[in-house]
Amino acid sequence: MCSKTNTSKIFPVHAQKKSVRLDTAMKIRPATKNDIPAIGQVHFECWRALFSSLVPDFAFDLLQPRGDQRWQHFLEGAEWGDEVAYVAEENGEVVGFAAGGPEWGGHATIEAEMYSLYVLPRYQGQGVGKQLLLAVAKGLVKLGLNSMLVRLRSGNPTPRVYIAMGAEDLGLHPVTVGASSVGEVTYGWSDLRRLSELED
Repeated sequence: MCSKTNTSKIFPVHAQKKSVRLDTAMKIRPATKNDIPAIGQVHFECWRALFSSLVPDFAFDLLQPRGDQRWQHFLEGAEWGDEVAYVAEENGEVVGFAAGGPEWGGHATIEAEMYSLYVLPRYQGQGVGKQLLLAVAKGLVKLGLNSMLVRLRSGNPTPRVYIAMGAEDLGLHPVTVGASSVGEVTYGWSDLRRLSELED
């Protein structure tokens, strides 16, 4: 199995640029290796929006190449049937990405984890993240994984969306980003099948 790092955990963010209205042509589909450059760009823009006050600019310059290797690992896992990965595509442009698979931290009761969920800041607040979340949930259930957790930076307003979709608060612990320590909150679903049955 490919190695994974904590920096690929989920850190969705809210829009910090002018929003773009979604076209009805937006679709969710399995990610492919051809999507890797676009996925890397989505990841880069989200991290820059979220951590620009904590991480120096040169660190973002180093993020893109490393990210490409990480997404390759995710997509290889999806090809092997161990993980799932999806993109949100709007008129040929990848505007979001999500991936999930077996839980990494040895949680006592949770089987799966959503490793990443990123949506371009200008497309946030329009349900793209929800559709990606549901796609991951359905994909994990097909793999026989029936519970899932996600990890968020403390203070991120996204938890209200997860709570509305049945997630429970599983606790807070610190993580290091650059030279700073930030809190990471974990939310989870004990029965992922109920989440996977929700409408997009």
